[in-house]
Amino acid sequence: MEDGIRNRVEESGIVQLDLSVLLAKRTLMDVDLAPQLWQGLAIRETEFRDWLSSWDTAPFDNADVAIHCSAEAIVPEWAWMLVCSKLMGTAASVHACSPSFLTPAVLMRIAEELDPREFQGKRVVVKGCGLKSGPGPAMRIVERLQPTVKSLMFGEPCSTVPVYKSR
Repeated sequence: MEDGIRNRVEESGIVQLDLSVLLAKRTLMDVDLAPQLWQGLAIRETEFRDWLSSWDTAPFDNADVAIHCSAEAIVPEWAWMLVCSKLMGTAASVHACSPSFLTPAVLMRIAEELDPREFQGKRVVVKGCGLKSGPGPAMRIVERLQPTVKSLMFGEPCSTVPVYKSR
């Protein structure tokens, strides 16, 4: 036997940006405002503020939180703002969306947090197959990384779709 098994992907210098790994490091939670509705219809400020003052936000420590209302109701903008304000300093991020849209929102946040300098002049493969997050986060990664990378691809290192190559 001449040589051992070679990892050609590792030898190629390709950097893998695995969105599922980045997402797995996050805690996703939600807050439903429906239980705070007066007669199932609307938010009343006094009762809502009373609930907020006694609401324990500790379970949301460093979590990405979706605030939503599962009932068809009148929820004024100030109510969303108050919940967000209460979670500030506890939650990692707060989003006004249904829980099903939290993953794309968090992936968008992850794309925003990427430091393009880490990828300067490198060949990058964005792994995101199976995340079902929609095009938004992937498009934001292109916007953030294209000005600095040597090349940008999507898929797996063994089978990629070229997105960009510097000239």
